[in-house]
Amino acid sequence: MNNMSKDYLNNDIPKELDAWNPMRDDYTNSKFNKYNSGPGAYLDAALQPAQQAEDGKKQMSLISKNVTNSSTSNFIPYLVLKYLPTGITKKAIYNICTRHGRVNDVRDSKKNDYIFIDFPTVAEMESVYRALVENQYGFHVLVGKQKNKQQTEPLLSDMEETLPPIGTDKNVIDFERRNYRSSEKNLPRPHFEHTPIVNQKAYETKDSLLLRNDPQRHFLITEDAHELERACLKDYSELNNIENSKYKYRTGRAFIEMTEKSKTYIEEKSRQSLGGYDSSRQIYENNHNNRAIGRPIDIGQCANCNRTCDIVCARCQTYFCGLECQRKAWPKHRQICGKENFKGLNEKTESRCFKEEKVNIESENKQQEISSNTARRIPRSGNLVALTAVSKTNIVFIRSKADEDNLSFFKLINDVQSAAKQLKKLSKTPICGQIVITNFAGQYNRAMILNSDNEQHIKLVYMDYGNLDARKLEDLYEAPEQFMHVQRFVEPVILKDVPEMYMTEEIRKFMYSYLDGIDLVLKYDEKSDLLSDKGVYEIELFDGTTNQNFNKMVAKLCKPTEPTNPDEAYYINHLSQKQLPEGNNIELVVMDNSLLCTGCISCSTKKWAIEIEKFQSDIQLYGESLKDQCYTPRIDELCIAKYKVDGKWYRGRCLEIVGDGFPSIIFFDYGNIGMVNVKNIRRYPAQFTFPIYTCDCEIKGLPEQCDADFVQKLEELIPNGSTILCESVTVYKDDNFHAIILPKLIQNLKAEGLLKEEV
Repeated sequence: MNNMSKDYLNNDIPKELDAWNPMRDDYTNSKFNKYNSGPGAYLDAALQPAQQAEDGKKQMSLISKNVTNSSTSNFIPYLVLKYLPTGITKKAIYNICTRHGRVNDVRDSKKNDYIFIDFPTVAEMESVYRALVENQYGFHVLVGKQKNKQQTEPLLSDMEETLPPIGTDKNVIDFERRNYRSSEKNLPRPHFEHTPIVNQKAYETKDSLLLRNDPQRHFLITEDAHELERACLKDYSELNNIENSKYKYRTGRAFIEMTEKSKTYIEEKSRQSLGGYDSSRQIYENNHNNRAIGRPIDIGQCANCNRTCDIVCARCQTYFCGLECQRKAWPKHRQICGKENFKGLNEKTESRCFKEEKVNIESENKQQEISSNTARRIPRSGNLVALTAVSKTNIVFIRSKADEDNLSFFKLINDVQSAAKQLKKLSKTPICGQIVITNFAGQYNRAMILNSDNEQHIKLVYMDYGNLDARKLEDLYEAPEQFMHVQRFVEPVILKDVPEMYMTEEIRKFMYSYLDGIDLVLKYDEKSDLLSDKGVYEIELFDGTTNQNFNKMVAKLCKPTEPTNPDEAYYINHLSQKQLPEGNNIELVVMDNSLLCTGCISCSTKKWAIEIEKFQSDIQLYGESLKDQCYTPRIDELCIAKYKVDGKWYRGRCLEIVGDGFPSIIFFDYGNIGMVNVKNIRRYPAQFTFPIYTCDCEIKGLPEQCDADFVQKLEELIPNGSTILCESVTVYKDDNFHAIILPKLIQNLKAEGLLKEEV
């Protein structure tokens, strides 16, 4: 072998073998190496690995020389890292990323706390992206988006748009790496009918007593936010924890628990409520113990203000509704008080008026007059008022705090307490609109019946406070005649510019703190602020001490706002979880049965299901108000997600992320699990503190895994939205889990041969 052959073997062949790289040839061949899925699939053709390799050093040289001939050539592949842990450095990010691929640079954002990572090729970016997503370091990883002009740092407005568009075809969803089983069927949301306390028909029936006693139909709008309290499904102790308050709270009203000493004091004051004239001092004062003045049987009109009353001057029997009116009238009244001619004239006049009134009461026209007397006009704008009851976030009841109104109000309260010992219990079910007396937290009150369909749950409204309640027939007393014709002391009003939202505990706590405790200034326009269709005014209330706008403070608590801080995220501990009632013969409703293959269903009570529908409207409005954007929640983070069956927004929690753009979301108000595209997910606002009313329930007696035929039969026997009667419900609080026994279901399954008889 000559020297040339030896040199070829020793030098050239090894060089050729070293230069031969079949993997490189495949890499540059678009047939073998082309992104069909993942982030790289959506980049321009010029940025595909095959095309980049074909361009070779030309592209890199153009980048290094800042050539700007095309937007493609000066685009540098990069990732965006969001929501980084506090204290993490660029060096730490660099070390993490270089484990999985080459990194050109790690940059800070000039506008926010994001980190940008530049890569030499898309392949390096793809490798690092997959590694970061799979390892779940706790921060968000987004793929940098190419711009039409030279720009390697995304604009702030583009942050949520950096994820490439992901199709909704199931073929792009990664099913293999999921640990959670998604719901096999996407079922429509169940709906549960809510029966209103009072409706329009109650006012339109012939000889409607409700219409006579409420001609303005005010109580059509009092369907309030305290249904769970009246149904004894809310713990009163939760409501009575307002700091530094002497009041307790129940069904939208504040009250002071009355001790026996307080009751005795009120009764004594009531006995002394009639006034008398002291001739030696020539003044009018409350009745002394040695001056026994009987209460008049007749009812007249106050000589000062013309209000209906039953109090008379001790000396001349002239009618006055209270001490304040008699004091105002005294300078003139003293000239004729006790004189024979005036006394005779007064007696004749009062006697004639009273006889006419008795005759008119028997007629329907007079009934209308009486009803107008029981309704009180709204106080004038600029007056001080007290907040007596909270109905909704935007509907409250107010009472005038003018001196004479205050005296009349407390006199009536005292008179009712004084008459309590002689009250007779109702012997039959009251009719709608009837006025009765009942005990509320140790105090007797006038009340009007709104619904008496159920004797164990009679709905009524306290006429002098405005709050609703539910009482048993045995708790109701007949109202004496003198209390049936006295005007009510409160009026419902609508808070201007305050939305009707679900009553969260935060809103409730704030509004309750004003009940009877703080003076409020009333402001409204008498002409423009009257809502004639509802018979109420839209008003504004101002704190009498600080002059703060009460309406604006409530509206601020009601309006949900999208979090702007990247670190502001809310997890399941942000919400309270309600447990189903435990015991025997419990009635539940099925919120979702799409996971029956596991032997479990999601249940709630009917009252709670109605509450879910109430705050669902708030969630829908919030979701629709946000701009279109992508959001990938962290593991266990709360979010608002769109359900593809009806296109509506619901509360959800992220269970897992596998990097395909479809996080697994559990819609915990219903119980189903779905894979939702990041385009249909929004951040969770802090204001949505609605409790979780739905619970997972294991059906005892079923196998751990159910086949298709078995599941189909289960769905027929316990359909979505149905009501089931459980023989027993067992609560496992530590695991937030329930076990239910359905004997009829088990019997049906055995009869069908789908479940074996126990040996």
